[in-house]
Amino acid sequence: MADPDQRLMERFQNGDDSAFEVLVHKFQAPVLSLCRRYLGSKSPGIEDVAQEVFLRIYRSKHTYEPKAKVGTWIYRITVNTCLNEIRRLGADKNRRVAGFSAVFGDAGGEGEGSAVLSDPGATTPAHGLEEREVEGRVRAAVDALPEQQRLAVVLTRYHELPYEDAAAAMGTTVPAIKSLLTRAREHLRRGLSPYVDGDAGEPSGSSSAGRSDDDDL
Repeated sequence: MADPDQRLMERFQNGDDSAFEVLVHKFQAPVLSLCRRYLGSKSPGIEDVAQEVFLRIYRSKHTYEPKAKVGTWIYRITVNTCLNEIRRLGADKNRRVAGFSAVFGDAGGEGEGSAVLSDPGATTPAHGLEEREVEGRVRAAVDALPEQQRLAVVLTRYHELPYEDAAAAMGTTVPAIKSLLTRAREHLRRGLSPYVDGDAGEPSGSSSAGRSDDDDL
């Protein structure tokens, strides 16, 4: 099925600013969400960065080619704008994303990508304190991920982009996205090994035989 936004984009390229307004209305929430999750909710000027994204979209409308999805093209501009902001501010230390369960799914969920935090059913006050400590350590571990690994996680886990679209947004390939996600998982498991069930500390390359690349996260 053809991308329904391509018709809007064609109208926009032909000078119909009302089509641009429709695109803004449709994509402003996803763009703002990506900016907030990648730059961090404590980073200053998130709304300004999102506005800059749409200014760039407006100025770059003639660079869009219909071989790409409009949404993927917009994500690509958003990614580049966020990366420029991070470099401008030197704001790596201010970036925040949610904890392990938000990235890998709730404990008890299906699939290899589910979170495996210990004892999810415990409800004692002591356990509640322990969980908060774990979540703090999780946030620190995710913050420490290399930039590209973090971005791959945000696009695929938060924004649920298919690997192909995430790769296009990041200007890379599907195998590269899978590699980034695999390395992100390994970094988090090593950093959180005292708080994670299973063989968190197993060396890279020792995963079970037969697991497909799609099970990386």
